[in-house]
Amino acid sequence: MTAKDTPQGRILAAIDLGSNSFHLGIARVLDGSIQPMHRMKQRVQLAEEADEAGNLHPAAIERGVECLRQFSQRLNEMRFDEIRIVATYALRQAPNRREFIRQARQILDHPVEVISGREEARLIYVGVSQNQSLPFPTLVIDIGGGSTELIIGQGHEPRQMESLNMGCVSYQSRYFSDGKISPKRMRKAILAAEQQLEKLQQRYLRQGFHATVGCSGTIKAIASIVNDGDLSLPVTLKQLEKLAKEVVECEQVEQLPFEHLADLRRKVLPSGLAILIACFRQLEIDQLEFSEHALREGVLSEMADEVLHQDVQKRTIGLLQKRYQLDRLHSERIFASASQLYHQGQLGPKTHLSWLGFASALHEIGLQINYRGIHRHGEYILTNTNLPGFTLEEQQLLAFLVRWHRKKLTGCEPPKLQLMDGEAILALLLPLRLAVLMHLGRRHHIPLPKLQVKKRTLRLNFGDNLREDDLLATDLELESQHLAELGWQLEWH
Repeated sequence: MTAKDTPQGRILAAIDLGSNSFHLGIARVLDGSIQPMHRMKQRVQLAEEADEAGNLHPAAIERGVECLRQFSQRLNEMRFDEIRIVATYALRQAPNRREFIRQARQILDHPVEVISGREEARLIYVGVSQNQSLPFPTLVIDIGGGSTELIIGQGHEPRQMESLNMGCVSYQSRYFSDGKISPKRMRKAILAAEQQLEKLQQRYLRQGFHATVGCSGTIKAIASIVNDGDLSLPVTLKQLEKLAKEVVECEQVEQLPFEHLADLRRKVLPSGLAILIACFRQLEIDQLEFSEHALREGVLSEMADEVLHQDVQKRTIGLLQKRYQLDRLHSERIFASASQLYHQGQLGPKTHLSWLGFASALHEIGLQINYRGIHRHGEYILTNTNLPGFTLEEQQLLAFLVRWHRKKLTGCEPPKLQLMDGEAILALLLPLRLAVLMHLGRRHHIPLPKLQVKKRTLRLNFGDNLREDDLLATDLELESQHLAELGWQLEWH
């Protein structure tokens, strides 16, 4: 795993809050590579017994919190320079996730990043591809507790990414909840997984791949069983179907003979096996090799090379601009003006400036639907589009800035984020709105005013540039009425 131009000796920590297991990885950046130092894993089964709406069960929350207490103790014993905590399917789906995140934040004193399914898939591929050579198109499969990620990529570049709502914990609850295993139940679980895979089957088969790699605990357990503990050997469909027959003959989970498996892993073995068999059949897989590396290693890799992560975000923004045929020059002018106003008004830290850049680049994305309601259309697009490199909170922030970049502010309420508080979000929105206003109609001839901020008053000094521009004066008057709804005053001269 490489990390160019990174300081030697930096200690990085990554925590993966999965639906089945929580993982802690600690590594050192040394001589341009990442050197693993410590790993911890606990099977928490956060998704177990979630209700129909996806709310986490109180017992699952307590198991997760207790695990994080143990992780915290280990982290306190070691010096680390940076930590990143990412959460996947169970927290992604849970309406009551804020309660768990609140407790996690108290224990770890760092934000929990809830990532989308496709972002999880991308990071899994980063973890695999940074640790082994993938010279040919390769399918990567990760069966988690609540979701299964399938990625086709080559080298370090993912080409197809999907996250399906099927996992070993959720399927165990649905098909094997009482511990009974029967041929009928196994067939139903496999069929359900095959139906999920129909969504991507033709697209993935057309894309094509020459090899398949599986990662994470479920596939590791299965590969270990069918090859007597030798994880270097490939897994075939014939082996999986033979294992399924043996599992069904046991009739009860507690009767499974695999003594080396922990009780929680044994419990979800039938459901994980059903999903893997479905993957083999639907995607016509010949054989699968196992990789020890997955999401946690992908997170560590991008932490080690921050430029790599930033490049992913910039590439995402650039692809959206191209896809929606946005005016890049106009967006650059908006950003230049907004960032200058942000700096003049001393509205917040420089580290937040990138969000002004992203919002400026995409503020007109709603034009693809209709000019009327452009801001609302833009919010809809950004809320429902896959944004590689962005967490769900970051996606929410970007959608908010685009939603409120112009027009009335009635009902404008900054989202509650760990990323930044409401005042910091408004500190980004204000200069963005002013910059958009000054460049309305591609009006680029007006020299930018000087901005002073005192309490909740914005003072713009145009000098002589405003005297003969009645249209701009009218726009400013209307904007002052809008900003008053947020408790801000706008003055100009």
